[in-house]
Amino acid sequence: MWGFAPLAQAQPAPASVTPTTNANAQPAAASAAQPAAASSSALTPPQPTAAETEPDTTVSPHDEEAGPSPQPSSFEGDAWGDEQGKLNAGPLSFRILLQTRYEHTYAESSENTRVGYALREDVLVRDGDGYGLQRLFFRMAANPLPWVEFKTILDFAKLRGSDVSNVLKQAYFTLKPIPERVEIAAGVFKLPYSILELDPVARFELANLGDADEVIKNLGFGGRDVGVELMVAPLEKPRWLRLLVGAFRAHAKDENASPVGAIGARIESRPWKELRLGVDVVGMPSSYNYKQPFETSSKDVLPMPPDPLYPREQRWGSGKAYSADISYTRKRFTVRVEGLLGDRVDIDTRYNARSFGSVWALAAYRFKVGPLGLMPAARVEFMDTDREHKTGGRRALSFALNVLYKKSVRLVLDVTRTDVQGDTPVIEQPQPLALYPYLDLDNTRVTAQLQLEL
Repeated sequence: MWGFAPLAQAQPAPASVTPTTNANAQPAAASAAQPAAASSSALTPPQPTAAETEPDTTVSPHDEEAGPSPQPSSFEGDAWGDEQGKLNAGPLSFRILLQTRYEHTYAESSENTRVGYALREDVLVRDGDGYGLQRLFFRMAANPLPWVEFKTILDFAKLRGSDVSNVLKQAYFTLKPIPERVEIAAGVFKLPYSILELDPVARFELANLGDADEVIKNLGFGGRDVGVELMVAPLEKPRWLRLLVGAFRAHAKDENASPVGAIGARIESRPWKELRLGVDVVGMPSSYNYKQPFETSSKDVLPMPPDPLYPREQRWGSGKAYSADISYTRKRFTVRVEGLLGDRVDIDTRYNARSFGSVWALAAYRFKVGPLGLMPAARVEFMDTDREHKTGGRRALSFALNVLYKKSVRLVLDVTRTDVQGDTPVIEQPQPLALYPYLDLDNTRVTAQLQLEL
């Protein structure tokens, strides 16, 4: 029902003492007979303090076996959080991520009175059930010079479908005129919006990212895009404040091409190692109309096109999206909270909706049982895809148990209950679009996912 939670520190080897020709100098044997403490005091260089040696990043509870990760990229969105793998070939490093799963959805039958709608809605709520290949990521990275870095990520799981345009996940280079202070990225990478997309997906505690993530990617506010982005860290420590601003293609292409199809910005701060604060915004300044898009097929037909001569017309509106997030990680415990708000720019598929909003919170705790790591996790998410009307609301409660072996193998058992407000359209409507939207159903989804990393 719909309703509105002690190891001694190793000392460096003593520096060698060059014999002196001074007549008053002590013989080597006498010098060696001096107390060890005096020798250590004279020859041991001063040790750096904990503040000087402490890494600038917080170790996730997922990765405590491996110790601190390398300094992450200034441009977030990497599937592994920029952590280096053990596969190397000269200047190149590689990482592989495989996720395969079995999913089953329990839902009551649709009661839609429109002819043919009930059967279709019963099918849509169970779309993706059964065995499936969720992800097969391959990352190749190179850092040939201190001031330049290259990275590309491919998802070979997308080769199983008819649309291979999603195989390329990221492909960009980074120029670092002042490393960690001023950096520039260009290519295909993540827009600076929502930690659902920016945080490492290989470390996510649940089987699915949730409805909010699906919405922002469909609208073009989140996920990957072609663009250029600048990072500036003006304070004494880069982690204290990072400013990112970028221009992206978004929906401005072909005859409507523009260098500022979307503008994204994010402010992020880590005042303490355990705490991360972030605020971001993505704006699409213009509306775009494509009368006869080249990439459309016979399925991309509007039920009532504005111009009957162009039934495959695509229209995108102008709009903005905002989000704010808080993340706290302390030893084995982590918690994250985020709120999102934005405009519905999908004119053809929004069915009179004008804006969306969402808030979600996640908590996880890790502990060890013998050779295994166990991490229970829970998330609550409230999503409204139509804030102007009494429809569009979803409430999702997720509980998951992660079973981890070393750093390579992870089993995720996830149960998610979703309660849907009456007359709420399915987030991703099937093509061709119907005059009236297909409606979502209350459901319980059980997922068992096996993950392998190299």
